[in-house]
Amino acid sequence: MQFPGDSTWQVSCGDDGTFPLYVRDALGVSTPTAASIPRLTPPVPRDHDAYVPETFGSAWDRWWTQSLSTLGPGHPPVGMPEQMRADYTRWGPDWSSPEQRALRHHARTVSYTLLREIVDQLTVELGRQPVFNLRMIEIPVEGQFWRRVDKHTVLVSDELKISRHVIAPLESVLRELAQ
Repeated sequence: MQFPGDSTWQVSCGDDGTFPLYVRDALGVSTPTAASIPRLTPPVPRDHDAYVPETFGSAWDRWWTQSLSTLGPGHPPVGMPEQMRADYTRWGPDWSSPEQRALRHHARTVSYTLLREIVDQLTVELGRQPVFNLRMIEIPVEGQFWRRVDKHTVLVSDELKISRHVIAPLESVLRELAQ
């Protein structure tokens, strides 16, 4: 989903890069990086039958970092169990279902309204339209989660994205980018 604004600002939203979180939850990957992000919701069933090499944790960390710096999850990490590769084709909600369409429409409407609020406030303060480009990666994790990945990229949970609580972290990032 994209909020093109006018010619001075753009916010792109999408769920690219969330498959590594599915793998993390299904295989029980435990690293400081993996533990710093809440579990997916709905919960992913644990695959206790998969053989996971000892080095897979560090491979997962690199894969996760790579998935955030590209427009998609890219290649699976070295050592990913074969049965997880098949899960990739099944991962993700059915976007064509009426429920998912309604949820996405609601999320887009709320997000745009909150974004416009911040942009309008910045426009008044700056005396001009703010200039920025932001990539929001939506992740379906438990609770209200936000993390800045780099200057132009943030992670935001579905729950936080449609909450007024998103205003504070979003405004902080947009203020910095609009300078």
